[in-house]
Amino acid sequence: MRGTSRSGTRGVVTVERVAVWLLAALAIAGLAALVAGPGADLRTATPSVDVQGTYDVEAGSITVSHTGGDRLTATSTTELAVVVTDADRNATTTLLWADEASEFPVTTGDSVTVDDPRVDSDGDGDYLDGDGSVGFYLESGDTVAVVWTGRLVGAPNERTATLGTVTVGDGTA
Repeated sequence: MRGTSRSGTRGVVTVERVAVWLLAALAIAGLAALVAGPGADLRTATPSVDVQGTYDVEAGSITVSHTGGDRLTATSTTELAVVVTDADRNATTTLLWADEASEFPVTTGDSVTVDDPRVDSDGDGDYLDGDGSVGFYLESGDTVAVVWTGRLVGAPNERTATLGTVTVGDGTA
């Protein structure tokens, strides 16, 4: 007979159907929690690095050191720069500490030395004695910022953040 329906089989909810719908709901909830919950911090966070500086008045240089915190690798870091600002003129010079092509990883104990052009500290006739040099004299009040550019795993875009800043002082920074 055509047109007859079997009553009793249509609309029956089986244990298998309930289990499939429950698993699908859990998967969707898990993805939502990853995007909007604690996983969101991983996508927007920047590395945590302790930065300290030491100013050598006689050498006309400042050494900036990674003294603790996260290890910076080429996997998540595009560039690590040192931005030196002359407080008198508000002029800045950006020097490369490390980039994707070299110098990674940067870990606790690593440092970079920036000097100014007035002192030949090693007496070799070349006034550029540090890892990088600025076009002005380093003096009290000048600042040195360590600037990170990169993209953490899972983050949608590349970011730039200042990891630490030191101020040049008399004897120490």
